Amino acid sequence: MIFLSRPLVGFAMLFLWSTLFHSWAAEGTLTVRTHPEGIEVWLDDNFIGDSPVIEKKLKPGRYSLKLIDPIQHTSLSEEVFIQSGESTIIEKTVKGKFGSLRINSDPEGADVHLTTTLGKTPLSNDFMNPGKYRLEIRHPSKRYRPEIQDIVINRGKTVNISKSLEKKTVFNTKTLVRLGFGAGAIISYVWAVVEQGNVGRNEVKKDTASDPDDQSHFEDLRKKAATKRTFGIILGSACVVGFEIIAFF
Repeated sequence: MIFLSRPLVGFAMLFLWSTLFHSWAAEGTLTVRTHPEGIEVWLDDNFIGDSPVIEKKLKPGRYSLKLIDPIQHTSLSEEVFIQSGESTIIEKTVKGKFGSLRINSDPEGADVHLTTTLGKTPLSNDFMNPGKYRLEIRHPSKRYRPEIQDIVINRGKTVNISKSLEKKTVFNTKTLVRLGFGAGAIISYVWAVVEQGNVGRNEVKKDTASDPDDQSHFEDLRKKAATKRTFGIILGSACVVGFEIIAFF
């Protein structure tokens, strides 16, 4: 059995603690945070986890860091240097090659159209090709007016749209004007028909009257009825023209 003196034991323990200290101090740490999260983190072609990676212990040196978005198939690379006993923090935004579109409507269940039908609200699409689009939100119920607008989708950006669909009014100004013209045309033509009847009756009465004064009276009534008949026809025709003009616009 070998017995060590106290100085030798103390020296051995000091040497052991020194070795362990230098071994621990020789490592540095790497923290990687990304937006969005869930990005694959690779060091020198070795996968070390999905972001965020917190205080990964590494030996000092230069590394090739690669961030890969497995969904949008985009990547970002750079070199990082790990120093002994120090923390290296990397924060990156990994911009996808697509844009995102979020659409909500009140009421829900409206059809969303761009170049094609995307689906119904509420709608979320993270694979929109960047560009300018004509967006149309149309509810299956005919009670609601469609919403149409131009939108621009940028790479790596999200477009959020929320619309309250407006209900159609049964009697708007245009409808009321058309109803007015239609009613005016009907009343005018009915008036013209009635006056045409008065023209005929007064013509008969004039022809059968023996008194010249009566004949003159019925002739005046016939002329007045004829004038009213003509005015009714003109007024009714004007209402029909106005009805068509309003319908056109």
